[in-house]
Amino acid sequence: MTVENSETTPGGKLGRAFQDRLNALFAVRAEAGRKVTNREVAEWMTAHGYAVKDAYLSALRGGHRTSPSFRVIEGLAAYFEVDPRELLGNDESAEPIADVVARAGVEKVALRAEGLSPESLAAVSAFMDHLRAQSKLPSV
Repeated sequence: MTVENSETTPGGKLGRAFQDRLNALFAVRAEAGRKVTNREVAEWMTAHGYAVKDAYLSALRGGHRTSPSFRVIEGLAAYFEVDPRELLGNDESAEPIADVVARAGVEKVALRAEGLSPESLAAVSAFMDHLRAQSKLPSV
């Protein structure tokens, strides 16, 4: 019986890249002092509409499963607060944050907020959330 190298099987390289990126997200949380388990992530995802089992996350992290649905990718990205493209390895297609900030006029808002107290920043954030809701924009 021959064991195939995951790098040479169809989708193997992409599966390995996804596995590495997913494990890196877990590692970043651990380095920040908040180690999370597959179960915690699965429970959060399920509670937020991304039904998944902790055993499936374990299989993804171990490289035993390599083709998650976009819904699972979307849920993982939501949990870790990253763009789904970061998990897919399509980083080059993501617009640089500086370009987004400049194009959207966000830079002007940020400059005005500099130096405000935490309470004032909270009030500005709450007001901006209210404006986004009125404009039927997604919350951030």
